[in-house]
Amino acid sequence: MPLRDELNGYLRLPRNFFGIPPPESGDPDVGVLGIPYDLTSSHTPGARFGPDAIRAATDSERSHSYPLTISGTGSVLIDSLASLLTLEDIGDLELGVQLPESVLVHISEAITKLARRSSRLLLLGGDHFITYPVMKGLKRGREGTYGLVYFDSHADFYEDMGGLTLSHASTLKRIVEKDIVSFENIIAFDLRTATPEQVKELGSSICVNDVNEFKKEIKRIATNVDYIYISVDLDVLQPQIAPGVSHPESGGLSMEELTFLIRTTFETGKVRYADIVELNPLLDRTNLTATAARDIVKEILTGFAYYK
Repeated sequence: MPLRDELNGYLRLPRNFFGIPPPESGDPDVGVLGIPYDLTSSHTPGARFGPDAIRAATDSERSHSYPLTISGTGSVLIDSLASLLTLEDIGDLELGVQLPESVLVHISEAITKLARRSSRLLLLGGDHFITYPVMKGLKRGREGTYGLVYFDSHADFYEDMGGLTLSHASTLKRIVEKDIVSFENIIAFDLRTATPEQVKELGSSICVNDVNEFKKEIKRIATNVDYIYISVDLDVLQPQIAPGVSHPESGGLSMEELTFLIRTTFETGKVRYADIVELNPLLDRTNLTATAARDIVKEILTGFAYYK
């Protein structure tokens, strides 16, 4: 008899996301995969520990699977997510300290395999570089036209960073350059530290900072694409909400604003994939950023539950 069985009833349950159960058979409604890689970070390393920090935040004693109700903007759902979804925590990719060129292949091949399954996917970074190989793998594994909603304080549109063309500072540039998502199917919200040259190159239809303009553009994109990918860099939030990020910037969104924009995106019915990146637990001494990430996870899972 295994020792764990001897203590059945005495031990805490295995960690899971808000107690959402796995399926009894077949593919889960949602698969969660950690991508603990931050070798391309140009500022403070540590985002590789992000996936575990998010997992820990979702199964604390104060976490439950009922949708968020922030500032009176309650979800349309009144049932718990645990009663509406099945979820599998797939685990973390084994990436170590591979060079970006190698990791690009590793991540994209893994995602290609998952994209062929029926499950929606939530990816946990890692720095923002991971979005490029993830979308590369999705494009190869599930054919179709993709849209991208990119929440970030930075444009990530540098040709290179310190001579490296594979960097968290070049993610959006590579996604466009490699024809994974076309210009007209991207919204990049906030980008408050983008250079004037980057704003000009991206154009006003991509660089959106007005909620009404966002609503108009996301509806337009939804008519053009088969799938929408949401990418949330936690530094899009105000630094007092999310201090534990590798490259914080003054200003930013409130949680109310971000969750509203995520909900608006899900209302298109086209969101199939999402990621949350740049949580750096080494800088998150009060766990405020992990808490924010937890609530973003819940908002994304709520979207997956309602818009199956």
